[in-house]
Amino acid sequence: MLRKLFKHHYPRLDWIQVEITSQCNGRCLYCPQHTYQRQWQARKLSIEAFESMMPAFKKTGLVYLQGWGEPFLHPKFFDMVKIAKSAGARVGTTTNGTLLSRPAANQLIAERVDIVGFSLAGITEKNDRIRKGTELKAVKRAIDDLHQAKNRQGVRSPAIHIAYMLLRSNIDEIERLPDFFANLGVDQVVVSSLSLVTRPELANEAILAETREHWAELTENLQQIQETAAQKGVDMHFQLVSPFVSPKPCDENVKHALVVGADGNVSPCVMTNIPVKEETTYYFDQMPYPLPHLSFGNILDHPLNEIWRRPDYRNFRRKFATPGLPTICRRCYKSHMIKIEREIDAPGYGLVPEF
Repeated sequence: MLRKLFKHHYPRLDWIQVEITSQCNGRCLYCPQHTYQRQWQARKLSIEAFESMMPAFKKTGLVYLQGWGEPFLHPKFFDMVKIAKSAGARVGTTTNGTLLSRPAANQLIAERVDIVGFSLAGITEKNDRIRKGTELKAVKRAIDDLHQAKNRQGVRSPAIHIAYMLLRSNIDEIERLPDFFANLGVDQVVVSSLSLVTRPELANEAILAETREHWAELTENLQQIQETAAQKGVDMHFQLVSPFVSPKPCDENVKHALVVGADGNVSPCVMTNIPVKEETTYYFDQMPYPLPHLSFGNILDHPLNEIWRRPDYRNFRRKFATPGLPTICRRCYKSHMIKIEREIDAPGYGLVPEF
């Protein structure tokens, strides 16, 4: 009897990130979909598969509808929002903004979506060159539409977040970030550096400092920018790859969160969940390695609670909390990222996936 009760118990999770589609209408230069386009598997998660996770959603703080694709390409996006909200979870998504029309903005509010994130890699025409197929003006328009809809309906949600990719090629714009985002009226900005290098020439874009002196200067500058942003009402955070730290558990929160791919596979993080059909190569510390794939089960075959409690998954989570880290994590730039925060900042901030 106790075994049966245990079998049906679902874990309490901080979030479940669901890649409802791996299709995208953008061609961002740093995205694996751009590099691995021949091997890429463009999929959509079925509404039935999504609905099967309802018992897990009831024990989850946040259901985040985003992975390696553009969520608004899924025709059942708002049906999925309704399912997750009916389970009592907060719901968020991250978009490139190209498909977020005014009717969609109104519906986001009507369905009580809690967070809408927008991906950017610049605040000038550089963004459009780096994030090909998307436009900065489309993001600004979508954010304005959301503000107007919120004002008309007298609500504060959804919160508007920015997932900002900081590269060497756009680092000259960082001084202007506080003013730019204050004028846009966003609630939070998380600035990240590139954590997945899919081509050798991108390595220089990911590592923003080559000496400890340069790193110290960069860190001090970013703390000043963060202070300026706070004075302008912008909650800004930086999480950057540092070449001067030893591998450590990253912020993917694998002990209290998980990722479900568009194929139904359950993985600890998005970096082990890249939808390619053949062996591919990524680069770490200038060296090529096979792209990691890690799935502990598929929701099309087993309930999420059974997958979560499988011995191999439990062992992975235990190992993740140790200094040694699982082998698959040691050559990941996520384990070399550090937060750059003002001393008065409280630790932690909202989830905004970087892609």
